[in-house]
Amino acid sequence: MQRIITIIIFLAVFGAAAAFSAINTGTVDIYYYLGTITLPVSVVVIASIVAGIILGATAIFISTLGLRYENRRLNKKIAVSEQELNSLRILPVKDAA
Repeated sequence: MQRIITIIIFLAVFGAAAAFSAINTGTVDIYYYLGTITLPVSVVVIASIVAGIILGATAIFISTLGLRYENRRLNKKIAVSEQELNSLRILPVKDAA
């Protein structure tokens, strides 16, 4: 079911992008330090969206690196605590009487 929903969403986005490209056939001049380039509006918008997705994914990946490190550190701490607990369970109990 999830695969069907994903395909439907993909087709809807693809259709909207195709309609946008068909309607907006004008060109845009992009000025940068080394010169200029003329591209269709749809290419500029799609390139901007792709660049935003890449930058967002990179930011999320960088923020999760710290969480991965902390998770690994806590798992090691749990392993050491469990090992200590198991070694304490093996010790015989002494009566105080």
